[in-house]
Amino acid sequence: MSVLSSSSDVLPGGPPATRRIAAGAKPRFSERRRAALISCAVFLVHAFSPALTSADSRWTVMVALSIIDRHTTNLDPYIRLIKEKQYLSVECAGPSGELLGPQIRDCAQGHLYNLYPVGTPLMAAPFVWAMRSLLAALALLLGRQISLHHPVLDAFFHADLVNAYPLVESVIASVFVALTAQVLFFTARRHVDARSAAAMALIFAFATSAWSTASRALFQHGPSMLLIATVLYLLVSSEDNPQLAGLAGLPVAFAYVVRPTNALLVAVITAYVLVRHTRQFLLYALCALPVAVGFIAYNVSAFGRMLPYYYSQRPPLPHSTAEVATVLKVMAGQLISPSRGLLIFTPIAAFSIVGMFRSWRSGWTPLSKWLIALVILHWITISMFVSSWWGGHSYGPRLFSDMAPVLVLFLTPLFQQWQDQGGWNWRPSQCAFVALLAISVFMHGQGGLNIRAHMWNITPADVDQRPARVWDWKDPQFLRGL
Repeated sequence: MSVLSSSSDVLPGGPPATRRIAAGAKPRFSERRRAALISCAVFLVHAFSPALTSADSRWTVMVALSIIDRHTTNLDPYIRLIKEKQYLSVECAGPSGELLGPQIRDCAQGHLYNLYPVGTPLMAAPFVWAMRSLLAALALLLGRQISLHHPVLDAFFHADLVNAYPLVESVIASVFVALTAQVLFFTARRHVDARSAAAMALIFAFATSAWSTASRALFQHGPSMLLIATVLYLLVSSEDNPQLAGLAGLPVAFAYVVRPTNALLVAVITAYVLVRHTRQFLLYALCALPVAVGFIAYNVSAFGRMLPYYYSQRPPLPHSTAEVATVLKVMAGQLISPSRGLLIFTPIAAFSIVGMFRSWRSGWTPLSKWLIALVILHWITISMFVSSWWGGHSYGPRLFSDMAPVLVLFLTPLFQQWQDQGGWNWRPSQCAFVALLAISVFMHGQGGLNIRAHMWNITPADVDQRPARVWDWKDPQFLRGL
């Protein structure tokens, strides 16, 4: 039986690259069930993957608890834990509103805040509340007799989310990844059959940094992926329902609240809506406005300025030939470095690049050229941070993680072609696709399942002190623990 069917799933007539699901058609129940099964499977695999890597995200759960219990984002009640962690990832806003910086040791006259953006704790807060409520009910039902002889697990099953924060982070981050996979399924379904759409959703979940990075802790990447995937769905669907382009203003704006590099998303998508959906631009701006106003108001209230410290960091512009050469070397490293390269850890992205070229010629969606520009701008921007381009203590191409939904969506032209050629017939291109897919799953499975692969960052030397290690083929990160 063909893996890719090609009959009743697309509109008849017209060139294959422009076929779409019938305008306004609602997903059939069988498709909703398929999407739900994909989401559940992704969640279970990710949530039970043992490599937990909470570090920079260590205060996310506490900020969410502060939002729930005290309606504030400061971390003042956790001062003891903050001191134990040597004030890592914490900053202090003084009484006059000035930002005192991330290395503060005495914040008696101000308030302590998480150094990283408030967007992720805001998105996590409903899940933190639900998890604490369910675990508290379970603990009450069991009479608090459960003991697994593991401090994190015992804290988790006694609803002590503070001491169980690494596990809490991974579970909630897995929810974000599972939801993203579901959104990508429905997005891909606009152009390909259900089996192909399911394959693309699973490729995202298991063959990209979604598994090895986004679900390992409550970093910014998981929520960012979900918001970007939502934007893609709304804009792809807007070809049949233009009003959806206006609604995209909300997730676009909130993506910036989650992660500052999403300023590129804001710029590109805003320009796209202005050019392609001019009549919807007012709605787009009105949807984005409350997020922008709320974000600025929060920053002024907490820090006395429109943007917090983390958002004030900018990549230095190269001013000499040597500096340009360094940026070009870093750009190459983002793609082919043995311990950080996108094409090394996610070689299936090579087919995404092929999809970009094909979509540029065929225009399978009017959005494609804008998304190509977004990926290229993202690649350049993360490469300009030459002093930290390897992404610190991370696994593989972490700084490319946010682009995973976009890269997977660019597989659409290839799946369309194979679908129109009668399905899966093991042509050379399909065999190469499967081979690169298998390598990608192995690479990111290492990051999701093997904590020793993450320990590469600190042994035999700290990668932040010896960044040249990311170029060492004698000790690539993905082979650790084998």
